Amino acid sequence: MTGRRDASHIAILGAGPVGLEAAAAALERGFAVTVFERGEVADHVRQWGHVPLFTRFVRNAGPAGRRALVAADIPLPEDDAFLTGGEWRVRYLLPLAEVLAARAPFEMGTDVNYVSRVRLLKQEAMDDPRRADEPFRLLGKKRGAEWAAEADIVLDCTGTWATPNWIGPGGTPALGERALRPAITYHAPDVLGAAFERYAGRRVLLVGGGDSAASSAVALGHLAARVPGTMIVWLTRTGGSVPLPVDPDDPLPGRRQIIADANALADGGLDHFAWVPDAQILSLAKDGTGFSVTIATADGERTVVCDEIIANVGYEPETSLYGELQVHTHWGTHAPMQLSTALQGLLAGADAEQRAVHHFEAAALTHPEPNFFILGAKSYGKNSWFLMETGYGQVGTVMDLLGRKA
Repeated sequence: MTGRRDASHIAILGAGPVGLEAAAAALERGFAVTVFERGEVADHVRQWGHVPLFTRFVRNAGPAGRRALVAADIPLPEDDAFLTGGEWRVRYLLPLAEVLAARAPFEMGTDVNYVSRVRLLKQEAMDDPRRADEPFRLLGKKRGAEWAAEADIVLDCTGTWATPNWIGPGGTPALGERALRPAITYHAPDVLGAAFERYAGRRVLLVGGGDSAASSAVALGHLAARVPGTMIVWLTRTGGSVPLPVDPDDPLPGRRQIIADANALADGGLDHFAWVPDAQILSLAKDGTGFSVTIATADGERTVVCDEIIANVGYEPETSLYGELQVHTHWGTHAPMQLSTALQGLLAGADAEQRAVHHFEAAALTHPEPNFFILGAKSYGKNSWFLMETGYGQVGTVMDLLGRKA
């Protein structure tokens, strides 16, 4: 462990999959643990619960979490099972949280807004082990009231789901987007289930060129086949012959299939489905009950009128949480510098399977700030090459670095 303080209390921010695995692993090693969560357990998973996981259950269960459930005689799904997010949450994450909550406090409905040192400013004690001797101060709100707490070690497992990117030029808001943000869906809605009435028979503008956009495109395609009058326009920033490139070496067959199906829709010559490549949203405004969207394309500007907008344009980490700590982030990804640098090298030189399962060494997970770690999807910043088992591997690496207390 970096520093001289006998650190024994770990604050875990986020009760999602990686946060729960971190709590299970830390308790195994005898640390005192407190989990802080602004919503429900695995709240973000709940929100995309209708989406099937690309990977089998065995790759979505952490080793410490699995051991905790086995010890409690709670049955696990079959290793080869492909679950939806909702099934994964109900059958694995919620039981795990219940088992862990019997041994560690879970501060639910608690928003952590700032993490700092108690008596050291950001610019003080540079490269000085004295920072590790000073406890962290956590400041936040719970049910509208401010609170503060201290911890020896902080694991930021808050993810990126709550901070979607903007849809305008260069990643900034399009004109009018900030005012209309509450009316835009920035995640993958359950268009064939809970959100059926919202999108059925409507004109839908889909924005994005990643896996989530592909999933939304396929779901909207099924909706349009069932409900006449449903119209989809799909915008991507990139061009080419298809919206998403197909990686024949992708180790995840479910992802390969979704991308193939989405590309087929875009290339299908369907009256109800249009793909517009090389497109950029310039502005949007309310047009009665819908939207009037101005876009720039290779053929010039045009206006798209739609009833709903689904913006699957990725996410970015919220960095203000640790703005008063000595955390070094990459200028291109907002991810921790050493991890981002290692990741860029990996993406350039590794095949798809190596990218999917790689676990980085401890040095890539550390910061100038001792005993502060960013784990899970947030550690990848703007990069989307993150799988749950990578986060579980990060937890194991950090626990080995901290050592065993008991």
